[in-house]
Amino acid sequence: MTTPHTQSNFYRLSRPLLLGIMTGLFGILSGIVPDVAAAKPSVLMRVAQAEEFSDPDLRNYAAALMQIEPIRQSALAQVSRANGGGTLPNLVCNQPNTMEGLNSEAKSLFVKYCNQCETIAAGRGVSIDRFNQITQAVRSNPQVQNRVRSFMY
Repeated sequence: MTTPHTQSNFYRLSRPLLLGIMTGLFGILSGIVPDVAAAKPSVLMRVAQAEEFSDPDLRNYAAALMQIEPIRQSALAQVSRANGGGTLPNLVCNQPNTMEGLNSEAKSLFVKYCNQCETIAAGRGVSIDRFNQITQAVRSNPQVQNRVRSFMY
């Protein structure tokens, strides 16, 4: 995500909504950050990776993720409507070529969403590069995923 910042406020979520968000959250991260084609890390590498993220890193990441999720749901619905209501391609903020199938209004809405994500992450003290690193670790390492989940309750 390399677009200008916009401003957003943190939402307090009720427990049922939070649990619903968490259920699907890790499977839908692909809409926020790119997939990186890499071999699965070895067990030793996963343990080292899990330890490389401090609790404050993961707490801030989790807070940003919980703030981003309702915005993501709303933004994708708006982008879909603006694009004629069909199935959307796998949109990735820092991969502009994933927006090639969108019309100009849908692209504009998606860019706005990406700006919001970057602003939210930065507001939580997480650079977008660090956010992407943690996301990749969450996808590949159950220990990191469990640590992030522990900060979402």
